[in-house]
Amino acid sequence: METRSTEPTHGRSDIAEVYRNKHTGRKFKNPRTAHRSIFSTSMARCDSQEPFSGLKISSTTFLDEIERRGNCENCGKSRKFFCYTCHIPLPEIKELIPYIPSLPCHIDVIKHPNEHDGKSTSIHAAVVSPHMVKIYTFPNFPDYSMEDGVVLVYPCEGAVPMTTMVASRASEIKKMIFIDSTWAQSKQIYKDPRLKALPCVILRTRKSLFWRYQLGKPDSYLATIEAIYDAVVNLEERRHGNDEASSYDGSYDNLLFFFRYFYEKMNDLYFNKSPTA
Repeated sequence: METRSTEPTHGRSDIAEVYRNKHTGRKFKNPRTAHRSIFSTSMARCDSQEPFSGLKISSTTFLDEIERRGNCENCGKSRKFFCYTCHIPLPEIKELIPYIPSLPCHIDVIKHPNEHDGKSTSIHAAVVSPHMVKIYTFPNFPDYSMEDGVVLVYPCEGAVPMTTMVASRASEIKKMIFIDSTWAQSKQIYKDPRLKALPCVILRTRKSLFWRYQLGKPDSYLATIEAIYDAVVNLEERRHGNDEASSYDGSYDNLLFFFRYFYEKMNDLYFNKSPTA
């Protein structure tokens, strides 16, 4: 597995504090691109220099060798690495992209229509595991009332923590639904009767590594691909009646293939620069 190491001149916690103080109360003309003006504090608050070092993620070296954009073989549009509209890799690298043939359950993602396809991390899961992951744009998604074993990953009232789920219940789950949107948008989507009728589960709390964080929200708000990865790994562990990593062999780590690549690119871009107070 490929590893990289950067040696920032400031500790990550110190860097995060510098930028937090520097931009407190600042108003941005365009909140959607504010992450470009603010140093990526989601990276700064990460305690580890190599947060993916213990995972079995395929090498992304070949991605650095791609200098030009290509055309999607389905829609013909110009793309880099994969088509975020058709959810398929470009022909030139199709055989090099990792493929995950199966997951502990099927994954459906309900994306808010205002969520830009090119910025959605849920696309990563559909690209590497196309037979297990489907993406829909709200309000065009299935009615799950006739399906058994469907749960919504959402912190609604009465949601069951996956960390406390017994093996028999975990084995009953055949499909997990995720909402891909901002927190405010997710509340509107959740009001849809097709989703509100579903039983909900919640994930263990951890810090996100996502560089495009939501301003004013805690660092425990995961990117969709992080949530998908955590959910399938946790489900696998719970089916074995074990919440320890020993019950999981890394089979789904490549869900984070593109996420790690882009994280490291952003990390190189920002942490090679020293902030000033």
